[in-house]
Amino acid sequence: MADKTKKKDLHNILKDGFSWKTIGEYRIPYIMRIVYGKHFKYVATRMAEYEVLEKYIINIHSYVYTSCTPVIAYAITESEAKLLNDINKEHYGNGKEFHLLAGKDYIVGLEDLHNFYLIDLCYKKLERNNNSGFEDICFFIRIDSNAHSCVPYYTQNGQKYLALFYFEGDTENLMQRAVQLENWDLAYLKFCWKIQGIKDKFFAIDSCSVVGFDDIKNLYPP
Repeated sequence: MADKTKKKDLHNILKDGFSWKTIGEYRIPYIMRIVYGKHFKYVATRMAEYEVLEKYIINIHSYVYTSCTPVIAYAITESEAKLLNDINKEHYGNGKEFHLLAGKDYIVGLEDLHNFYLIDLCYKKLERNNNSGFEDICFFIRIDSNAHSCVPYYTQNGQKYLALFYFEGDTENLMQRAVQLENWDLAYLKFCWKIQGIKDKFFAIDSCSVVGFDDIKNLYPP
């Protein structure tokens, strides 16, 4: 039954050319693009910026969403530009005037936009001084009594993970326990690196070897 419903929903989306997704308090249209026979959902970047991201882009330095997040944008085609402009004309009437041009405007994955709500976390942390829910996802943890030994962590499946490069010289034993962090999981860690002032070269990486905090505690007993 679930598969039939999914196929029916997909048919409706393809029939109309687009559908709607609610992200936070915002409702935004998305279109479909077929890549190697698979259907993917995409959102126009200008619509995303206007509808969902405007307050964040205004209030947060661009390094948060340019160097910390793994979003990839794709140029829109002629047919996509026509569809998006039709959506704008038919469904937007409150001064939201966009005229999107093929090859000059872009789309991003709907899933990426949803994950991009990482900025909501950053916004609350940096602008509202509100840690609610923040420490459950990522923050800093002190390894020993040294006040300068605070290391960023990211929480996954209830386990805190720390970047292996913080423990140079002690990595031989830790390497066997290390796992790879990538995509949006790594984005949270990169945000903490920005706060801490880590060298820019680390922001170009697509994956990072991390180790569980429990393993670190065994290496650095109290």
